[in-house]
Amino acid sequence: MAFEKPQKGNPHGLTVMQHTFPRASIARFTNGDGRVAVSYIPGKKQLRLTPDDQLFCAKRTWDQRAEQGFMKKIEDAFQSLAEAIIDGRVTRIGFFEKPVVNDFFALWNIRAHRKSQPIVDQPINGIVALERNLTKDEQELLEKHHISFIRPDLKIPGRQLAGINIQMNLDMVRRQLADAEWGILKADEGEFIVPDNFSNARIVPVTPTTCLFVDLHPNLTRVLH
Repeated sequence: MAFEKPQKGNPHGLTVMQHTFPRASIARFTNGDGRVAVSYIPGKKQLRLTPDDQLFCAKRTWDQRAEQGFMKKIEDAFQSLAEAIIDGRVTRIGFFEKPVVNDFFALWNIRAHRKSQPIVDQPINGIVALERNLTKDEQELLEKHHISFIRPDLKIPGRQLAGINIQMNLDMVRRQLADAEWGILKADEGEFIVPDNFSNARIVPVTPTTCLFVDLHPNLTRVLH
């Protein structure tokens, strides 16, 4: 499905390339030249890409309200926790850390799903006309300020519906993760990899040698051999 391009020059600064796994998280897996090694299975290629490469992104699949609103809050909270784990200030995932990891894991998986299955623009049944048709600039200005709208073609942009859908799915996955007990895994050999998403496997990579994993005793930190 083709994405809706913003106006020339993107005057309202709308996010077009939307990361499923955040840029900051990908950056922790880069080497000295600022690139990550990528195994691109569909093309059977081995690539070296920067964290902002479009391969890691959906293209305006959810709206700006989601991108800069609840998603940013979840990402910011997790990145702060990740840094605390890396520098040793946090050594276990306890009561306060658990919802941060749960939300991040859920968001990553849901965004990966929406990237592969975007929501198409939806017509509004029963509406025959609008009192006033919004210009492209007005539509983008409303989106910038997290306000939904109906386009002159009497459709709601699919990305607006996707933002709502992602929030609803977040609530559902939060309930599913209520029993999760996250542990911190550290490797003394080899490196962890990052897939598009882990789906049902409750794993969150943090660095090439650190990841979070469910089903460990919450008071333990294991070292993989």
